[in-house]
Parts: sequence; structure tokens; C-alpha cells
Amino acid sequence: MIHSVNHLYRGSVKNVLGPVIVAGASKADAAVFEYTDSFSVFDWGKMPDALNRKGQALAVLAAHWFEKLGSADAWKEFSRSTQALGLRKASRFGSLFNEIGEQLQAQGLQTHYLGVLPSAVEVGSTIKPQPLNSLTTPASHMAVQLVSVVRPAVTSVLGRNLSDYHPTRQAPAPRLIPLEVVFRFSCPQGSSLLERVKRDPGYLAAIGFAEWKLEEGAQSWDFPVIELFTKLESTDRPVGLSEALAISGLSAPQLQEMLLKTAWAAGFIKWLCAKGGLELADGKLEWALTENGQCMLVDAIGPDELRLLHRNAGSEIQLSKEFLRSFYRASKWYSDTEHAKLQAKARGQTDWKKFVSNPPPALPPLYLEIATQLYWVLTNTLTGRPWFNQAWSLAQLADSIQKFCAEGEFQ
Repeated sequence: MIHSVNHLYRGSVKNVLGPVIVAGASKADAAVFEYTDSFSVFDWGKMPDALNRKGQALAVLAAHWFEKLGSADAWKEFSRSTQALGLRKASRFGSLFNEIGEQLQAQGLQTHYLGVLPSAVEVGSTIKPQPLNSLTTPASHMAVQLVSVVRPAVTSVLGRNLSDYHPTRQAPAPRLIPLEVVFRFSCPQGSSLLERVKRDPGYLAAIGFAEWKLEEGAQSWDFPVIELFTKLESTDRPVGLSEALAISGLSAPQLQEMLLKTAWAAGFIKWLCAKGGLELADGKLEWALTENGQCMLVDAIGPDELRLLHRNAGSEIQLSKEFLRSFYRASKWYSDTEHAKLQAKARGQTDWKKFVSNPPPALPPLYLEIATQLYWVLTNTLTGRPWFNQAWSLAQLADSIQKFCAEGEFQ
């Protein structure tokens, strides 16, 4: 356990500790991600249950993928794959998109990842991040470059609460870009994109994907649809390109760089998932702006950020937090949260949780077991290493979730 270090941030699933000094550096410009066994759904925050060793699974898988994304050799291998060929052919962004691809093959993708930490950090000590392959047992801590995170100020204009991003844009670099960038290669059951397009037929055109046609579960794209959402507000909400420019403080070329790098990174992760026998349907990435004005991949990459599919005898089985969301959607607590969000919006307020009187229900034991196995199995499968000896096979996990769906256990 890492101890005696300041908590820069306590999150629902991970804590950020620091600042800390990396061995050989002259100043404390690093932080430590402490992955916990908690989970979150529907913007609520920490749920009442914990999933055994989930934190270790997330740390190991995130480290594995950050190391792959940062490797020029891995990008060269990816460039020869059918996934990369399809991505390039489907791109409508010409030479600029291809130039970014060539840059990734030469240098790898810039990320905030520094390495994993197998032991504790003491006050006044320096950390010595290590590559993942140096570990024989899973760790739950990862060292990263320190990034400024300044939340927008909540202010009032004509009696309505608004998020003022001026302090966020003024944060010193490297600073978090206050956007979640969501990519979608398909629209499986539960995809929120379908509902947004239903409410607003012009939505896809507004985000730059007018030619894409949507139908639940019926198609997939080589080049992903990319959406933008707020990151630092009480509820994530979709934003168009113009508002994204305004709240992020990015220039138009910087915003475009972030979006095109997202497409490349998404295609790369899709390729890695396919190697493990899984299909990547959608996911989200987060970025920071560096001192030299470049986009750097930050935060985490794992089952909490991705929707993975396993196909078995024609069936499409989701291996993601959708399994947990399905349980909560049937609860009164979920309907209360939806009502609370509408109530807060009608009153021009941002804190909708105060309108929810009852806490979320606890998960039944079988749900806890399957949810725990979800993280263990995906980590073993996608890294190609048996980090969790008690993990089921991928087929057993998929069959268990499919059985629940078939028997209506989610209802």
C-alpha cells in the first residue's frame, strides 16, 4: 500500500497521490494513481459494493495498454494490420490523418504513463517506476506525469447556474483538456448515441459525421464516430465542436489533432482487443495539453472506459460495465436519479444528487462474483498473462453473462 503521500484527488474508483519525485528528476512533477476496488455507474460516484482486486486488474491493464500505445514498434506492427488499413481507407481527413499515423510509427503516442509501482512510497522519498514486465504479481499503483486539473467555477447568470471554464483554460500546462472524447465503432444495445440521434436528427452532422447511418447492432465502422462530452461538470453532457473549442481553450488545429489522434488510438486498441478474441464497440479517452501545445493521452484505459463484445454462435455478449448498469436500471434508485437530473435542470442547478433520497442498492452475491471475474478475465486475456489464477476462462465469463441475459436476470 502507498501511504503518507498527499491525496491530490479522491475519486470514486481511483485516488491521485502526490506530487512525488521520480528518481533522477529535479522536481516533484509526477503523481501516483491508486486504483481501488470500488466502481461507479451513471455519474453517481462510489457504489456501495467493492469488487475483489479490481484495482489491481485496472492498474495492470492500463499499464499494459499505455506501454503498447507509447511503443513505436507496436505502432509499426499495427500499421500492417487489416484494422489500420481499414482505418486509413475510411478516413475522410486526407494527408493530415496519414501524417499523424506516420508520426506515431516513428515516435509512439505521447502519454502521461511513467511505469508501475510494486512497493510503498514514503514521505520525502523518490519513486522508481518500473515497466510492467518487471512485476511477477499485480500492483494497484501507477506513476504518471502530473497534470493540472482545475474544475470550472459554478456561477450564476440571470438566476441560472452555469459552469465558467475561464479558470480551467488558465491552468498551467500540462493541463487536462476538460472533455471526454468518446469513439464508437458500432452501436450495440445500450448505446446512448442512438437516443441522441433520435432526439436530434441533425446531431451527427453537428459533430462532423453527417454521412454515418445508425442502426442498433446492425453495423460497424472502420473509422469511428467521435463524440465530445464535458468532463468536469456534475453530469457529463454532449457538446458540439464550437462549444468544445470554447470550453477547452484549444485552437482549432489542436482540437482536430486531439480528434484524429483519438481515431488512431481507438483503432490501435481495437486491434489489440481483436488479438484477444474481443471486439471493441466503443470507449472514451481523455487528453491533456502539454507545454509545447501537443495533445497527450492521460487518465486510464480499461473495462471502465471501454465496451467490449464477445461473439459466440451468433450471439453478441457485452463484457463491460453494461452488465452492472443493467442491474441498476431495474431499480427504483435509478428512476430516482433520472428524475433528480430533470428536477435539477428545471431549477437551473447543477447538483442533482441532493434530490435523490435513497442510496443505490447493494449487488446480489452472484452479480458480485461475475462483476469481479469480468475484470480478472479481461486483464488476463488482454495482457496475455495469468495475473489472476482464480479467473475463469473468457468463454466461461461470456457464457455466464449470456445466461443471465437469456433468463431475464437483469430485469
